[in-house]
Amino acid sequence: MRGHISKRGNKYSFVVDIGRDPVTKKRRQKRVSGFDTKKQAREAMVKMIAEINKGTYVEPSNKKFGEYLDDWLKYKEKRVANSTYMFYRSYVNNHIKPALGDIRLQDLRPIILQRFYDSLLENGELSKRSIRHIQRIVSIALKMAVKLGEIQTNVANAVEPIKVPKKEQQFWTIEEVETFLDAARGHIHFIAFYLAIFTGMRQGEILGLKWDCVDFNNKTIYVQRAIKRVNGGGELQDLKNSSSYRSISMSDSLVKELKKHKKRQNEIKLMMGKAYNDQGFVVATKTGNFVLPSNLSRAFRLIRNRLEVKQIRFHDLRHTHASLLFSQNVHPKIVQERLGHSSIEMTLDTYSHMLPNMQESAAQKLDEIFGKNDDFESDVTNS
Repeated sequence: MRGHISKRGNKYSFVVDIGRDPVTKKRRQKRVSGFDTKKQAREAMVKMIAEINKGTYVEPSNKKFGEYLDDWLKYKEKRVANSTYMFYRSYVNNHIKPALGDIRLQDLRPIILQRFYDSLLENGELSKRSIRHIQRIVSIALKMAVKLGEIQTNVANAVEPIKVPKKEQQFWTIEEVETFLDAARGHIHFIAFYLAIFTGMRQGEILGLKWDCVDFNNKTIYVQRAIKRVNGGGELQDLKNSSSYRSISMSDSLVKELKKHKKRQNEIKLMMGKAYNDQGFVVATKTGNFVLPSNLSRAFRLIRNRLEVKQIRFHDLRHTHASLLFSQNVHPKIVQERLGHSSIEMTLDTYSHMLPNMQESAAQKLDEIFGKNDDFESDVTNS
């Protein structure tokens, strides 16, 4: 592939072929102008020809970053959970587009992003965690732009990530768990609380659990569905990733509680008659429909607030489950599988503050193993 350099007035320009139009099949040329010297024009031309030959050349576009983000959100809306989409849209519309929306996508540079993030830090209205969320969203969006051929490189990769202080998870002690379960027993949604504590399932997974995924014979729960928040309500959906699809072994106490709950639910069905819309949900309303996440959280808070226990969220019952397992020296790999984490690294990173207890236990076990040697050394010394 060859190019041609020409001079117009005091400036130099060059023209190169950039291939044929994919639709019309006609030959296309690209002229680039504004060089002060012939050498500058030649260097730029050689670089462009090399990019074209490698297939990495991206033709400049006048599309603004805000326009691209609108397209990106439309793409994401059909491919991520509604809660994730709303999360993206909020940060894009409230923070990213107002600051960067009018900049051409092709003109974005690391220094522009760095100054934007620095301004958010200096402003002080957003937490470091929120600014880190903005950084991730910008990076994810630009990564897609590279794949689509809108830009050549993801300039967000050159920006230093905001360091966010690690947030320790909140959880209940065994005593607090017992206090809560005693107070919650008899509540229509008691089984939801029990499932959260004894399986570590997410709230949406508990609400989406159906009896066809409860195997009493093998004492196993199969996690396959979840109720997701959609426009203030809820909707039964598939799980967000492959690691979330999992089987969880049940303790004998959980099997007992589930059987008791099923018996009570059958009694409600008989009482309600045709008014009961049986959809097979384990956690259901008195008419058989699924329970909204907001209603379950509200029921949890009403019980929790009456008790002298830490004021944790419903989601923290999942962390409580992990804490109980770690306190019994259960291997992190087992905890990962029960929680449905994508990797053991994620489990270890999330619950690293609980692991010192395991370290202490390991040290004690070494003392137990080699305790006899201490007695032997003492005998030798005294002889």
